Amino acid sequence: MDTIQLWSTKAKNKEGNAQCIWDLCYSLDGKILVVAAGSVLLIYEAEDADLRKTLKGHRDTIYAVDWSHDGKYFASGSADKCVIIWKASSFEGLVKYKHNDAIQSLAFNPSTLLLASCGCTDFVFWTLDQESVVKTKLPSRATCCSWKFDGQYLAVGLYNGVISIRNKATEEIARIERPGSPIIWRLRWSPIKGERELLAVVDWNQKLSFYQLCGKQVGKDRNLAFDPCDVTWFGLKCDAVATCGSDRSCVLYSSEGNRLCTINQQQSWIWCCRTRPGENQIVVGCQDGTIETTQLLLTTVHSLYRDRYAYRESLTDVVVQHLVTQQKARIKCRDYVRKIAVYKNRLAIQLSDKILIYEPSTDDPTDMHYRVREKLSQTIDCQLLVVTTHNLVFCKANHLTSMNFQGIREREWVLDGAVRYIRIVGGPPTRETLLVGLKNGQAVKVILDNTFPIQLVKLLGGIRCVDVSRNRDKLGVIDDNNTLSIFCLRTKEMLFQEPNVVSLAWSTTNNELLSFSGNDSISIKAGQFPSYAQHVKGVVVGFCGSFIHCLHENTINRVEVSLAPAMYYYLEAGHLNEARQMSCHGLTDPDWTALGQAALSKLNLEIAKYAYIRLGEPLMLAFIQQLEERRRRAEWSENETTPSPGALMAMGDVATYLGKFSEAAALYTRAGADFGGLRRVVEMYTDLRRFDDAREAMGAGGDYAEQKQLMTKHADWARSTNEHHIAAKMYMDAGEFAKAIELAGEHGWTDVLLEISRRLDKGDRDCLERCAIQLARLGEYAFAADCYARYGDVENQLALHVEARNWEEAFSLVEKHPEHTGRVYLPYAQWLAENDKFEEAQAAFAKGGLQTEAIRVLEQLATCAATESRFEDAGFYHWKLSTQCLQMARDTKDIKKRRQHLEKYYDLQRKADIYYVYSNIYRYIHEPFSSQMTETYFNMARYLVNMLQTNDVAAVSKVSILHTLAKHGRTLGAFKLARAVYDRLQHLHLPPDIRDKVELASLSIRAKRCVDSEDLNVMCYRCSTTNPLLSNYGNRCINCKEPFVFSFISMEQLPLVEFVPENGISHEMAMDYLKSDVRKQSPDSTKSSHTAANPENNASQTLKISPGYGDPFSEQDLFTAKLLNADLNSGPYTPVQLDAETLRSIAASEVIVIELPSPLRPRYYKSVLPEVHVTQCLTCHKLFNTDDYELAVLRMGCCPYCRTPRE
Repeated sequence: MDTIQLWSTKAKNKEGNAQCIWDLCYSLDGKILVVAAGSVLLIYEAEDADLRKTLKGHRDTIYAVDWSHDGKYFASGSADKCVIIWKASSFEGLVKYKHNDAIQSLAFNPSTLLLASCGCTDFVFWTLDQESVVKTKLPSRATCCSWKFDGQYLAVGLYNGVISIRNKATEEIARIERPGSPIIWRLRWSPIKGERELLAVVDWNQKLSFYQLCGKQVGKDRNLAFDPCDVTWFGLKCDAVATCGSDRSCVLYSSEGNRLCTINQQQSWIWCCRTRPGENQIVVGCQDGTIETTQLLLTTVHSLYRDRYAYRESLTDVVVQHLVTQQKARIKCRDYVRKIAVYKNRLAIQLSDKILIYEPSTDDPTDMHYRVREKLSQTIDCQLLVVTTHNLVFCKANHLTSMNFQGIREREWVLDGAVRYIRIVGGPPTRETLLVGLKNGQAVKVILDNTFPIQLVKLLGGIRCVDVSRNRDKLGVIDDNNTLSIFCLRTKEMLFQEPNVVSLAWSTTNNELLSFSGNDSISIKAGQFPSYAQHVKGVVVGFCGSFIHCLHENTINRVEVSLAPAMYYYLEAGHLNEARQMSCHGLTDPDWTALGQAALSKLNLEIAKYAYIRLGEPLMLAFIQQLEERRRRAEWSENETTPSPGALMAMGDVATYLGKFSEAAALYTRAGADFGGLRRVVEMYTDLRRFDDAREAMGAGGDYAEQKQLMTKHADWARSTNEHHIAAKMYMDAGEFAKAIELAGEHGWTDVLLEISRRLDKGDRDCLERCAIQLARLGEYAFAADCYARYGDVENQLALHVEARNWEEAFSLVEKHPEHTGRVYLPYAQWLAENDKFEEAQAAFAKGGLQTEAIRVLEQLATCAATESRFEDAGFYHWKLSTQCLQMARDTKDIKKRRQHLEKYYDLQRKADIYYVYSNIYRYIHEPFSSQMTETYFNMARYLVNMLQTNDVAAVSKVSILHTLAKHGRTLGAFKLARAVYDRLQHLHLPPDIRDKVELASLSIRAKRCVDSEDLNVMCYRCSTTNPLLSNYGNRCINCKEPFVFSFISMEQLPLVEFVPENGISHEMAMDYLKSDVRKQSPDSTKSSHTAANPENNASQTLKISPGYGDPFSEQDLFTAKLLNADLNSGPYTPVQLDAETLRSIAASEVIVIELPSPLRPRYYKSVLPEVHVTQCLTCHKLFNTDDYELAVLRMGCCPYCRTPRE
C-alpha cells in the first residue's frame, strides 16, 4: 500500500521547546484540526497545517479533546481538573466545570449534545442546559471512553484492565475484564451503524481486540509487539483500524486484526492518531511535538471479464459478482489484496507475499464456489496483472512477462513504450491474445505463444483504452485527449472519431455495436449510423447483448440500454437482417411490431414470421401463412425487380392489415381491375365505413346488387354511429324493410313505420307483421290493425282491439268471425270486473262460457273485502256469488251437483246477510258518529247473534256484536238481556279498552232489575207466541219454528206469515186464485166479514175467539182458521198449506210473492197487519219497510242490499 506525507509540523511553546501532543481531533467536516499541545489548544487548517489560532484556558497539560456531533462545540480536558466547552464558530470558551482529579478522557455523544468526561476516580455527563454536574464514582482510574454510534451506551476503559459499558443513566449494563488486568489505554466504537458495530480495544499487554456490546469478544487477541497509545477506525466502511504507540509508527490492521501495512514512521512515541472524515488520511501526534498527516493511496482493485466481476472489499477480501445472476461470492484472504485478475474460469489474487489462483468448483457457468488451484509464493512488483487459462502476465513499465502457474517464466516482451492499458480478448489456451495500449501511442497485439508483438495502429498521443470488435475486424482506441478513434484492421482506415470519451466496449454479441462513455452518459453506435446517448453515471467496461456494464464509485452496475434506435436505423436503410439481429437484444413489442410491419411491406415473409412469432400474434401469423401459400401458387416470385400484379395485390393486402389504407388503395389500383384491384378497393373502403370513397372508387361501373349491398352497409354503419334516422331511410332505400322497422320501432318513429307500411306489398307478411307489432307497441293500434287486416290476420286484429280496449270494434269483428268469441269476451269480462261492473262481467263471462272464472273473481273480491273490513262490499259480493251458484244449479242436470250448488247458494246467502247487517255494527264501533237509531242497532245485533249461533263468519267480530247488543239493550230497558250478554263477553278474549268498559258495565247492570222491557218482546205472527230476545233456535219462533221475516234496513220484524199452496195447485193457479178475490164476488160474505172485523161494533178492542172463528169451515177468515188448525209440534217446520178456497179469500194486496229463480220455488207471505206496508226488491228479493226503503232509494239511488238502481 502506497502512502504520501501531506504535511508535517511541530508544536512548540514560546521558549521554542517541543510540546507533547496528547490528543487531537477533527471537526465534523474535516476542515479543522484541534491539537492538545501542552496547556494550549492549537487550531490548524486540516488541509495545509495553517495555524489559525491558539486557545488558552487551562493551567496544566491538556490530555483530551473531542468535537460535538453537530459541529458547533468542542471540548478539552486538562490535568487542572477542568473541562472547557468551546464554541466552534468563534473559538471562545462557553462553559467550564471541574472534576475531583485530572481529566483523563472525554467524548461527545454522537446523536445528542451530551459530553462524557472521565477523571481519575469518576466520570460526568454534561449537557448544555445543565447548571451543575453529577459525578459518578469509578472502581479504578479511568483511562479512556467512547460512545457507541447510536449514542445509547458509553464504554469506559479502566486502569485495572476492566471495560465498563454504561447507559445514559450511568448504569453498568456490561463488564469486560481483560486477561492479566492490563491497562486499557484506548478504546473506540466503530462510527458506523450495522453488523460491524464493534469496540476496538488496545491495552498495555500489547494486544488488539474487538468486542460486541454484550461483552462478547469477536475473533482473538492480536499481538502488537509494542505498547499501544491510540486506536482509530479507518475507511468509509470502517473495515480497518490504525494503531500507534511505543514503536514510533502508525500501523494499519484489518477489522479482523490482520496487519496490513505501516502508514508512517516517527522519531518518538506516537500518543494519538485520528482519521480525517471523508478522506483516506490519518494524522498522528508525537511525544516530540510532531503533527503529521499521511494520505493512503487506496486505488480501486478490480477486474472484469464478460459476466464476472471481482473487486477488493475491506482491503483483505475479494468479492466475485456474477453480473447476470447477481450472485456474489466472498473470498477472505486475511492479507492485503494488491491485484486481482479474472478470465473465464480463472481468478488470480496477488497478496503481499504470494499469488493465489482460483477456479470454480464445477463446470456450471453460473457456479460461484471457488477453490484454490495454484499458489505461487512469490513477491512480484508489477503495475498490471492478467490471468489466462494457464498463465499469468505481469506488466511493469514497458515489460510484459508471462509466467505459468508453477512460477516459471515462459516469455517476456519488451515494448517500445510504457504500458498504459491491457485487455485480454480471448483465444485458445496458451495462445490467448492481449490488446496493449502504450504511452507512445501504439496499440499492439500480443499473443502468448508469439515472441513478437504486432502493431495495430499508431496514434500521436498515449493510449488510455483499447478494444476490438467481436469479429476482430475493427479496433477502438482512446488517447490521452479523450478522443475515440475507430479503425478498420484490414485497411488501417479510420472509420470515425468521437471526442470526450473516457472508455469504450465493443458488443460481445454483435460485431457492429459499440458503446462508449463520457460526460455522465453512454453512447451506442451501430455501424456507420449516428450514435445515440443514454444518461448513465459511470464508465462503460463491458457490453453484452442489451446490457452495459458500468463502473461507478467502485461498483459495477448492469444497465439495460435500448437498441431500438439502432434497429430503426437499419429499418430505414432497408437492412432487415441487421434489424432483426438488433431486435433480438431485449427490444419491446412495439419494436418487434415495427420490424414485422417493415418486413411485411417488403414481402420478406421469413423475417416477418420470425417477428410475429416473438410477438405471439396468431392473426398475423395466419395472414403470413396465407401470403406464403399465395407465393407458393406463384402469384409472385421472391426475386422480382418490378412488382408484378400479384405482388402488388399482396402488398396492398399487407398495407390494409397495417392500416395504411391510402397506400393500399394505390397498390390495388396499380394491380388493375383485371386482377380484382377495383373490387378490393371498394371492399376495403366499405369495411372502413368510408362509403363516399367506396362509391367514388366504384364509379358507374358497379351493378345494382353491388350498389344495394353498399347502401346496406352504409346504413349499418350509420346505425352503429347513432345516426339512426339516416340509417332507417337508407334501409328503406336499400329494400331492407325489416331492419328499418326494427330501427324505427326502437326509437318510436311512428311516421317512419307508417311510410314503411305503405311501401310494403300485402304479400310481404313478415314485414307487415313486424310493422304491426311495432305500431302496437307505440300505441298506434288502429294502424297496427290495418297492417294485420292487409293480409287477413283476424286473431292479431282481435288481440289489438282487446289490448286497446276498443270493444266495439272487437265485437263487430267477432260477429263476422264467431269462432273467436272466447278471445274477446274473456278479457272483456276481466276488464269489467276490474272496473266493478260485475253484472256486465257476469254477462261477458256467460257469453264467453266462463262461469267458473266469474265465480273465482267474485270469490277473490269477496275475500278481499272481508279482509279489508269492507263488509258492505263483502255482503254484496257474496250475494253475487249466490246468484252465480243458483244459475249453475239451474244449468246443471246432475242432481248431486245441483244439490251442492244449492247448499252453497244458501251458505252464501247467509254470509251475504250477515256481512250486510254487520257493516252497520262495524261502522258504529269504529266511527265517531252513529247513523242509525238505537232500536235499529239493537235489532241488528240481536239478528246477528241469533244468526251466528251455528257457524262463525270470517272477519265478523262477535265481541263487537255482543258489545253493541248489550249497550243498546240496556238503553232500551232489556236489562236481563244486557246482563247475560255482559256475562258472555267476560268469557271472551277482549281488547284492553273494551274489557274495561265491559267490566264496568257488568257491575253497573247489576243495579238494574233482571227483566226485559215488554215493549221489546218478539211475537210470532203465526202462533202469537212471545219469544225471548235471544233464542237457541235462531231467528225462528220457539213454538211453531216459523222463520221471522225482517226489514233489511231497520231489521224490524215484519208481520208476515209464510204459506204454500196445497199439492196440486201450481204457482200459476195460485196466482190466479190470489187475484180472484171471493169477497168481491159475494156481497153477503163480504159484509159479514167486514162486520166481524170492524172494531166499531165492539165496546173494547179485544180478541174474542168465537166458535164461528175457530171453525175451519167458517167463511169469515179462512186463513186464520188454517193457522189455528195447523199442527205445530208434529215435525219439522212446514209453512201453512192453503187450499184454493182459502187462496181466493185472501186479498192480493195482503200477499207478497217472492218469485225465486229456478230451481227454487216461489215463496208466499201473508201480511197479518195490512196497514204495515212492505216492499220487495225484485232483484235480491229482500223485504223492506216501505217507508225505509223509499228513503234509502232516495238517498242511494239503488237498493241498499243488492245495489240495483231504482228510478
